[in-house]
This record gives sequence, C-alpha cells and structure tokens, in this order.
Amino acid sequence: MTESGATAKRAAGERLSPKIARLIRELILSGEAPGGTKLRTEHLADRFGVSATPVREALMGLHGEGLVSFQPGRGFAVVPITRQDLLDLFGTQAYLTGELTARAVERLDSQQLENMWKVQDELVRAVEAGNPEADRIEFEFHQLINHVADAPKLRWMLRSTMSYTPFQTWHDVPGWMTAAPEDHLPLLRALTHRNPHGARAAMVAHIMNVAEMLADLLTERGVLTQVATKRD
Repeated sequence: MTESGATAKRAAGERLSPKIARLIRELILSGEAPGGTKLRTEHLADRFGVSATPVREALMGLHGEGLVSFQPGRGFAVVPITRQDLLDLFGTQAYLTGELTARAVERLDSQQLENMWKVQDELVRAVEAGNPEADRIEFEFHQLINHVADAPKLRWMLRSTMSYTPFQTWHDVPGWMTAAPEDHLPLLRALTHRNPHGARAAMVAHIMNVAEMLADLLTERGVLTQVATKRD
C-alpha cells in the first residue's frame, strides 16, 4: 500500500503532519508495518515525498496515541495492536453511530428514507456483482444517516475515532459483502417505523459485527496480537 509524493501533498488549508500520520496508520493496519517494525523518519520522508519534519511530527503524534513507541537514540517503532484495542475503537464508533442513528429517526423525512432504500438496493446489486464499489456505497449509506442526525459534535467525535482505524478495502474482509446489506435490513425497518431504540440497537449490532470480521482478518494477517505488550 504505497503512496506517491504527489498524493501525499497537503490539500488547501490542511496540515501535512496529520495526513502523514494517517498514511502511517494505514501502513500499520495493512500489515506492511507490523508490531515491532522500526519506523525510520528518512525512509518515510522519501516514501511520501516530503521533508523529515512533518514525518517526525506525525510520529510524535502517533507516539502520543500509543500507536508507536519512541526511545532516544533508538527512534520509533510500531507498538503491537491487540484485538481488544481494535474492538474498543469500534465500540466507541458503534456508540456514536448508534446515537446519530437514533437522532436521525426524528428528522428523517419520507424522501430521505426512500433514498436510503435506494442506496440499499444499489449496495445489494454491487455485492451480487462482487463490485468493490460496495465500499463507497456503504459509506454513502452511513453518511446519509449521519447527515440527517444534525449532530455536528457527535459527527466530529466519530470522525476522530475513525481516523485511528483507516481501513479502506472492506470488500476484502471475508463475510463483509454478505453481512453489510443484511445488517442494514433491521436498521431500515426501525427507521421506517420511527423506532429510535430499534434503530440504535441495529446500528450498534452492525458496527460490532463487521468489527469482529475485520479483527479476524487482521489477526490472520498478523496485524493484531492477543496479548498486550509493555508500552513505553
């Protein structure tokens, strides 16, 4: 999972070090940089086509998150991630998305609900065709709910937690292509019947279901460990 210098350049108004931090998280979650891997500033700077300064800033930020370790004279290294670490992050996401979904129930109009069913149909067609576009469609489905909820602080917190798990290729996760559209059905029914409690529960169940699938895949790839190690 490489990224050229051109795509690593900052967008207008965007600080570069947070983007570099996201790219390093992707290296870790992809399995390219498993626990214990040394992260050399100059190598990462060459890879992303940037100077060493934003890379070091990104690494120090990741050190603060506990994702990498730092020892003077020895530099940075990836801290092993446990399965529980990952599930804790998704548990937070599940809570936030559950609350957003419950609030969306009160604000969702008939046209918006119809659009959600249309996106669901589009997702089913993509899944049946084995189309990787299913990832984008799934994201659109959730964005519709989050937008309707009209809770900017909750959305901000959700984006913050999602930045720690920047997994992009959900169609590669065994079972996801079937589970995602199936999980949506009780959620859509609850939204249709204006049931906030049912909608919240369905969303939480959906997020944790796919989180377990992702944890299985990342464990198989050697990205996740079962036992925590001592952190610096």
